[in-house]
Amino acid sequence: MSRDALIVGINRYQFLKSLNAPATHGEAIAQSLEHNGDFRKVIRLPEAIQTEAIQTEGDRKIAVVSDSKTVSLQKLEKSLE
Repeated sequence: MSRDALIVGINRYQFLKSLNAPATHGEAIAQSLEHNGDFRKVIRLPEAIQTEAIQTEGDRKIAVVSDSKTVSLQKLEKSLE
């Protein structure tokens, strides 16, 4: 099946107090969908790229839900489209 998932885990807001859990919970959901779901693509918002050191393959870049980035309304709306 070719379906996509958009995972939104926003910790930081412009006019509100920062939250602690949404990014962590969002990343857990994204990983669960990647491993157990039949998804073509799992998109994270806000996204951060981390480097994971793998001895046999060198460094591999992986996307995660960022706990420190913000998301503009435009970016959120565009991602939902």
